[in-house]
Amino acid sequence: MGKRLLVLSFIAVVAWGCTAWGADTVLPGMTDTSAYTTAAPWLAGRAGLGDTNAWMTMFGLHFRYAIEVKYKDFFSGFRVSSCFWNPVQQISDIETLVAQGVDILFVDPAAEAPLVGAVEEAMEAGVPVILASTGVNTDKYVSWVSRDNTKAGFLYADWMGKKLSNGGKIVVLMGMAGSSYAEDVYRGVQQGLAAYPNIQIVGMAYCDWSPVKAKEAMAAFLQANPQIDGVLADGGQMAYGAVEALLDAGRPIPPMTADDWNGWLRIAKQHNIVFVAESGGCPLAMTCVDLAVQVLQGKPVPKIVEYPIVSFEQDELDKYYRPDLSDQYFAINELPEDWIKQYYGK
Repeated sequence: MGKRLLVLSFIAVVAWGCTAWGADTVLPGMTDTSAYTTAAPWLAGRAGLGDTNAWMTMFGLHFRYAIEVKYKDFFSGFRVSSCFWNPVQQISDIETLVAQGVDILFVDPAAEAPLVGAVEEAMEAGVPVILASTGVNTDKYVSWVSRDNTKAGFLYADWMGKKLSNGGKIVVLMGMAGSSYAEDVYRGVQQGLAAYPNIQIVGMAYCDWSPVKAKEAMAAFLQANPQIDGVLADGGQMAYGAVEALLDAGRPIPPMTADDWNGWLRIAKQHNIVFVAESGGCPLAMTCVDLAVQVLQGKPVPKIVEYPIVSFEQDELDKYYRPDLSDQYFAINELPEDWIKQYYGK
């Protein structure tokens, strides 16, 4: 299901850093972690966002698999908090985990600005922080693992521009306002569309990666616009909601962007939708744990790790779609088949 491509791409992105992780010399772009060296087993903590949607659930499963199975002999426990996108709660969660004596702290930030103080204070307390997916407006962390979300938005826009070679009107559905993930994707969308001046955005909405909110936004856009030639959605769940609104309105389904969510792949196959899908990068959680092991062994790690983007179009749908699994499955993942069947089998 695309795993080999993903792994090979990841190796290509960070191979230069892997050789240095075991070296004593701290090269440019690397973080000196010698101060964090401590004997295993370690207590890990994650100040997380919570399983607020299918993507976050699989993201969390990658953390769990890495700590409970892949590195089970290295960790004595894993304490996880969920702030449900509330930065104030997440600040408190970080403080609590630090007070509980975690050896390593993973943070998937709810917002870029509010978390700065809490992350910096954790680092000052001697707890190494690894940022997962979303970022914080500080450079005081050990490592940040994320896909290039600006590039992801650019690729969406470029694909749409090529599909609508004669121009047209599109609507844009983004994730959560204030999240570095969503804002970077939208920034990339704007950059990509700059090369296609004949394409006009007639509606833009932040839909929190929710099919329900995306359906509501799309219904409003359809009422206000008799012509919509494309839907640029940052995620399969929002694309799914948009399709539902289009079907309810009796309107044709135009070219769409989405991701590798199984529910999206099902409805795309059912309605023969022209689309491009990009992996959201939920397996990067496992990379965060890979780095954590290096950090606590005192080995230098890259300051920033760019997780690769895997993309595919309608002609490859059957390569990724799993009709034997639930809609909540994501095709691009690094979980073993037994975990996949346990959590996503019908």
